[in-house]
Amino acid sequence: MKKRIISASLIAAALGLSAPAMALDVTPYGAIRVATWWTSSTYYNPAGSPLHDADFTLDLQGDSYVGMRVKEGDFSALAELGAYNPKARQNGVELRMLFGEWNFGNGKLRVGYAPSPYVYRSEMIYDADGGFNGYASLFDGRYAQIKLSMNNGFYLALLRQENVGLAGISATNSPTTNAGSGYINTPFNMTSTTYMAGYTDFDTFMPKTVVGYEGKAGIVTYGGGVAGNYYKIRTVVGDVQTGKDEIYSYLGFAHASIDLAPFEIKVAGHTAQNLGNLMNNAAAAAGSFYSNNPATGKNAYTYGGWGQLGYTLNNKVKMFTGVAYESNEMRGRTTDDRMAAFANLQYAVTKNFNIVPEFAFLNEMRNAAGAKQERIYATGIKWEMKF
Repeated sequence: MKKRIISASLIAAALGLSAPAMALDVTPYGAIRVATWWTSSTYYNPAGSPLHDADFTLDLQGDSYVGMRVKEGDFSALAELGAYNPKARQNGVELRMLFGEWNFGNGKLRVGYAPSPYVYRSEMIYDADGGFNGYASLFDGRYAQIKLSMNNGFYLALLRQENVGLAGISATNSPTTNAGSGYINTPFNMTSTTYMAGYTDFDTFMPKTVVGYEGKAGIVTYGGGVAGNYYKIRTVVGDVQTGKDEIYSYLGFAHASIDLAPFEIKVAGHTAQNLGNLMNNAAAAAGSFYSNNPATGKNAYTYGGWGQLGYTLNNKVKMFTGVAYESNEMRGRTTDDRMAAFANLQYAVTKNFNIVPEFAFLNEMRNAAGAKQERIYATGIKWEMKF
């Protein structure tokens, strides 16, 4: 992580210092966000009896950032550093985006590190502008990628392949266990290099692949596509292969925004197989991951979506409300469902200072074992300064 931060800082500094000599168009930008929340939860003991807790928090949002856009002729680049993730403070500041783009006339070629193409967010601010993250939103972080976007709206993206272990949500980013100390924290940690009598081997064959389209027709801006990921897991015990799992993940997604000024409607929906394995997302429902439990089916099937209504009162006040729902199913077990809703008001105090009060509700409903899960009620304010 430190190496990535230093590299990104040096790149940004070099671009800035060399701007006059190279006639670069350099544009810095940033956002600093602090949130104050009062959060109340209802959760359950193994007998199903409800328990309660409530707390106040004030903290820096993890999506605070500073960045720089650079352009020279047909080439452009972006470097963006973000604040620490409150869920992983030990990692310090993080690299949010770093990529270059070449405009070759009929389209653009991007090489670098950026969000997945199917990311489409609501205006929900709870959980650091979470935007229904994990509740029918397809945000799954940022990935090394090569993306070709054509002027006619079609695009093809090749992203770092995913490899979630057989323990599902608790085994994301799993490497081959006998990769060897020299490779364990490198991009080559899928390849076995050290003898062990027992190990788990991930066999990867292709990048995560996304094909999609983005277009506009009158007042409707829309998009959609498909994504896929495939890998194998071999389990060896005492020099004998005891298991072999082939994990196929796919995703179909669509979204649209309808401009009915002063109203705006946004909707998104998706269906998937083994969505947790494809997205490798710690916020994903536990029931969205492949399982080799002989008592149930192996593949998890997901469908979900969200809708949002916005209203612009004037150039200072906007209001939004939305609801999301996702269901994760597998033969032989209880459906793992979840939903969320919010309502907020975005007030521009000045050009560079916004405050956003919000009420949010998250309901984990029941897990794949049929047990009741937490419900969260939250009300708070985001304090944001931008440049």
